[in-house]
Amino acid sequence: MGTPWDRPAARYLEEWVPRFVPYHLDLVQELALTQGQRVLVVSAGPGAEVLAVARAVGDRGAVRATELTDELVSICDEQVKKAGFASVSVEKAGPTDVGAGNWNAIVCAFGLWTMPDRTAVLKSWAGALSAHGKVGVLTFGPSDKDDPFEMLADALRELEPNAQATPAGIASDRDAMAKMFEEGGLSLVRHTVLRHTVSFPTAEAFTDAIREGRTWRRVWEELGPERMGLVTARFYDRVGGPTAPLSFEPAVTLAIAARPGAEVELMSRPSAKAPPLASQPPPPRPSRPPPDPYKD
Repeated sequence: MGTPWDRPAARYLEEWVPRFVPYHLDLVQELALTQGQRVLVVSAGPGAEVLAVARAVGDRGAVRATELTDELVSICDEQVKKAGFASVSVEKAGPTDVGAGNWNAIVCAFGLWTMPDRTAVLKSWAGALSAHGKVGVLTFGPSDKDDPFEMLADALRELEPNAQATPAGIASDRDAMAKMFEEGGLSLVRHTVLRHTVSFPTAEAFTDAIREGRTWRRVWEELGPERMGLVTARFYDRVGGPTAPLSFEPAVTLAIAARPGAEVELMSRPSAKAPPLASQPPPPRPSRPPPDPYKD
């Protein structure tokens, strides 16, 4: 059975995936994946990160990509076959379906916000990692008031305060991410904010594209064209009009975690040891025997 996300999936592939590919590439590079490794890609969407992972692990590697909607599974599978990656399997499955496990890496780009029980998801991932495995995620944030996404959301809140627009992100600061991972049995080993330039020829082209996302499409349908027309007009006033070009650098947080004590390899650090969980006391120091008074 399809979901409301199935309909705009093809348009999303056209409008948004090329603009966010640089963020996917950063994540794959920072994970320092090598030929022959096994990687699980969760909430794979149209598959941009799947292709980047497949290139990194090569024909000797194995990539399992999972997604919940039929349309996105179909699009991702089509992209994989077009690229000729025989080592990639694309399946309809939820985020806690970790398959055979023993993954060298588990990747999730811009998908955590859709998972209401993130603790359960992260626990399932933690249990499915290899000894030196790692989890790598991307999420939107920190928020920026001059970001067009936030400016459009502000216009919606001002004119339609009762409209529900779920933000496509989670708390992304270091402390919040560390706490989230710890609740799932993982330790944060890398946290950084990425910025790449995203451009649209006009502000109107931006709003036309954003309405195809799963959150904003629902808002458009609930409010109708007339009421959303007032919201977008307020937005256009703030960016210089509907024909004004837009160029901005959305902030995206990259975070990598591993099981406590695991030695992992990152691009920025050839050897990083995941710290113990803050909720766990450090192991006791071995006690020393008392000195022998009869020993010289």
